[in-house]
Amino acid sequence: MSDKDKDEMTRKQDVSLPTSENSEVSTHRELGVKSNQEESNSGCSKLANKDTNKSVNPKHGDDCDNGHFDDGGVSSKEEGERLISQMANALRKARQDGLPQSLNKKPPLSAASTYLMNHNIRKRILHIGNPSKLPAECTAPGGGIAYPKHTKFIFDYRIGNPDTPEDFLDDTKKYGKKMELYSGKDFQIEFWEYCLQTMMVGEVSSFMVPPSQLASFPTINKKLRDYMLNRTPDSANPPKHTCAFMSLQAHGGLGYPDLDELLLKPKMLEFVFDLHSVILPNEAPKDSWIMTPEEKLEAIPRLRKEGNVLYGQYQWFKAAAKYEEALNLIEQLILVEKPGEPEYVQLDQSRVPFYLNLAQCQFKLMDYYGAIRSASEALARDKDNVKALFRRAQAYSATSDVELAEADFLRVKELAPDTMTARVNRELATLARISRECKEEERRLLAGKFFKTQNSS
Repeated sequence: MSDKDKDEMTRKQDVSLPTSENSEVSTHRELGVKSNQEESNSGCSKLANKDTNKSVNPKHGDDCDNGHFDDGGVSSKEEGERLISQMANALRKARQDGLPQSLNKKPPLSAASTYLMNHNIRKRILHIGNPSKLPAECTAPGGGIAYPKHTKFIFDYRIGNPDTPEDFLDDTKKYGKKMELYSGKDFQIEFWEYCLQTMMVGEVSSFMVPPSQLASFPTINKKLRDYMLNRTPDSANPPKHTCAFMSLQAHGGLGYPDLDELLLKPKMLEFVFDLHSVILPNEAPKDSWIMTPEEKLEAIPRLRKEGNVLYGQYQWFKAAAKYEEALNLIEQLILVEKPGEPEYVQLDQSRVPFYLNLAQCQFKLMDYYGAIRSASEALARDKDNVKALFRRAQAYSATSDVELAEADFLRVKELAPDTMTARVNRELATLARISRECKEEERRLLAGKFFKTQNSS
């Protein structure tokens, strides 16, 4: 290195070193506690080197060197706090704009969880369910479970007293029956539906329910217990619709001492649910009682088609079940119509083909009296229906009602002479043989009785 270069380096180092006074001022400014007197007395050394970059400080003038800490013009504690606040607000806004909405706030609770919280119902998981069995469409926004309306829950339940955990009011496993519940159908024990909606398949959970939610529970639980024990109301003395306390006075209670006590003195109960399976609305046909009228009308022709396919496969029992299901839907629809009105008549007439098909299935299954009833229902709406007359005549023949069978066969021959004569003649020949056999059997029986009478005398 040449002597000229060494001199140049030494000169630059001298220029860059601040004075002790400037070091003290810089330190005070960093701490934000510089006094006004120090600020007025402090100065900035001019650089000897004209080529050195300089930063102009507004408070110190254009000739102020920037060798010390640059505070951006802030010279008081209040201004520093204001700047920090502005920077914090800007940072907060930037984070909110840049992060997903789900990360900027807590996930919302599901409707079921919110219900339990608002009604002071405490949940405790006893056995964790299987998350893999939870369909994607059952996930609530932000997490949690959200089963769709008309979801079917199949579960066991146990009801106990927290004070005496070993005693249970009811236990479906003891009764040997599982409970089924559809969501969104106004089940009378409202909180049951919300409890189940927080659970996954395979989960067992305990729910502590306060007395405020159990005012009407004993009367409803009586119906459930009657069902589990296969008890039915006395048809000769059906129960009257009265309030719970009037029912206690009039009928001597609910029929179960523990429920009577609970009705008079409500207390906290523990409900343990064991969720076995969940059936979503799109996974299985709806039960008729949760269908809308439009859904019932759409299902009727579909059931007829399914029944016909099963009949063609010789599955007569299953085919009969399809026809009976369709007749049940028609019955539900016709109940809301006024007799004699066009809608009523149309629905009533739509029963005829189902009764005809049902009669044929019943005949194949050797349910001859059932076939007679079904064919008679069809004839009540269409008195000259040839198929109904012929099938009823066959059923009469199978039950040896010769005269009734002959009357129906002759009527068929009269209504359809071209197409049914040959078949009816064969049936009449069979009927004549049955008639002869019946008469011979009667003669044998009479002869036997007469012979016994002669011997006894």
